[in-house]
Amino acid sequence: MKLYIELKEMTFDDGIEYKIINGMSDKEFPYYDVVIDIPNDDKFIKDTMQIVYKKDDKGKETNEIESRWFITKEQETWYNYPLYQLKDNEIIPFDYTRYKYFTDTERRVSMAEKIGRVYNLPSEIKTMRKTLKRILDHLGIIDEKFEKYNTKVESIIEKNPKN
Repeated sequence: MKLYIELKEMTFDDGIEYKIINGMSDKEFPYYDVVIDIPNDDKFIKDTMQIVYKKDDKGKETNEIESRWFITKEQETWYNYPLYQLKDNEIIPFDYTRYKYFTDTERRVSMAEKIGRVYNLPSEIKTMRKTLKRILDHLGIIDEKFEKYNTKVESIIEKNPKN
């Protein structure tokens, strides 16, 4: 069976560059990196291939194959950690639990959530608008469109003060 593989090259704490399998199909797709040919009865094929059969009008499965897909990432969490790597043109298991990059995911996600709560887009826009106004005033540049926009925004803010 010909497999089209999408790879992601990553280097971890051990300094070794790994070719992590990011996706795979038995059909050619636009962003594949490597094509390998392995026997249909290979252990990897048996362990990872899922077949979806077409359904008839009554919703029952037929013998006709709709699609095939390969489970190359773990399915227990929503992070979808990689399970396989390509080494010397062979697909071998990849133990993501050995690397801090994957085991620290919870910490990185919680930090991103905290940053998201602190970041306030309207405040950023207000700061940018006021900074632009100061720069234009300092340079003596009059931009009628910006002045009209800025005046409109300021009047809305004045009419709707914070509680």
